[in-house]
Amino acid sequence: MKKRQFIKNIGLGAAGMALAPTLLTGCKIEEEIKEEFKSFIWVGNGANKTMEDWVKQFTRIKSLGFNGVFAGGDANTLDMTATIAKSMGLEIHSWQWVMNRPGNKEAMAHPEWYAVSRNGDSSLDVNPYVGYYQWLCPTKPEVQDYIINDMIKIAEVEDVDGVQLDYVRYCDVILPRGLWDKYDLVQDHEMPEFDFCYCDDCRSKFESEQGYDILSKEDPSQDEAWRQFRYDSITNLVNRIAKEVHARNKKLSASVFATPTLARKFVRQAWDEWDLDFVMPMVYYKMYAEDVNFVKTASEEGVAALGGSKPLYTAQYLHDKTNEELKQSIEAVKTGGAQGIAFYDYGLLNDEFGEIIKKIKA
Repeated sequence: MKKRQFIKNIGLGAAGMALAPTLLTGCKIEEEIKEEFKSFIWVGNGANKTMEDWVKQFTRIKSLGFNGVFAGGDANTLDMTATIAKSMGLEIHSWQWVMNRPGNKEAMAHPEWYAVSRNGDSSLDVNPYVGYYQWLCPTKPEVQDYIINDMIKIAEVEDVDGVQLDYVRYCDVILPRGLWDKYDLVQDHEMPEFDFCYCDDCRSKFESEQGYDILSKEDPSQDEAWRQFRYDSITNLVNRIAKEVHARNKKLSASVFATPTLARKFVRQAWDEWDLDFVMPMVYYKMYAEDVNFVKTASEEGVAALGGSKPLYTAQYLHDKTNEELKQSIEAVKTGGAQGIAFYDYGLLNDEFGEIIKKIKA
């Protein structure tokens, strides 16, 4: 059955308008909506979900007051889910992994595309930390073109509101403090096996710009120009993606590390310099071995760094929270000055959490 005929049959055209009356309102209300505290949730790619499953899930999400969802999947899957979400008055942004491409057959056909550690190991063959870490090199033009073409396909899906970038960074050269014990590590310096990318293309491009091979340095991790080179490699890729996504009248967003300072230090992300429409710092405070006040201070730093150039929606992880901790984290996001909040993920959204989140805009 055609997707739009399916929606017509179940009455979602009318149901969607009932759930989202603001779609038919005037400019004044539209301006008020732009200023509201927004809420989003990640919903996965739903590869095995039927249309009926998505309708049920999105109906619940809408009833809890969410403004939108971040949904995975390829263009064919999104063609269905986006239509359903839009019929219900939900924004839908396509959740796409960028630099980390585990098991990607197209990329694996080009082993030279993968990032190389300071130890000289390709992340295709030697996975840092976990088996699903297979990082591409953002400096290579052919990798950039491959990724950008993927994002263009998503941006051209009719009802998708935007593209949401994840893993748009280098491998974690340093993990947040709360994860050190998990991996039996003390990361008080940049370890070579987690330090990327030292492939021939990166080294030669850097040498042509700076006049020296980074591996000629006794400790490459302390070279400021080398750090900046890698910040710029990711930033240039993001801004190239932005140009294509915006040309198709879609929004671009990204889930990023907690603050601009920590993002640069841990994963070479200078996300406050990216041409985004909004940004979701993942302020998962327990991973940083911090208390809930970190949510407030991290949100404040991000908002200040952006200087009003775009909204910031602080992301929170539902996995490790009690009901009281969820309430506290929501309040911390608000007092930190964020324009909204995002939750990872729908599979963890129990009924008690749902009732707490429903009160965000009460």
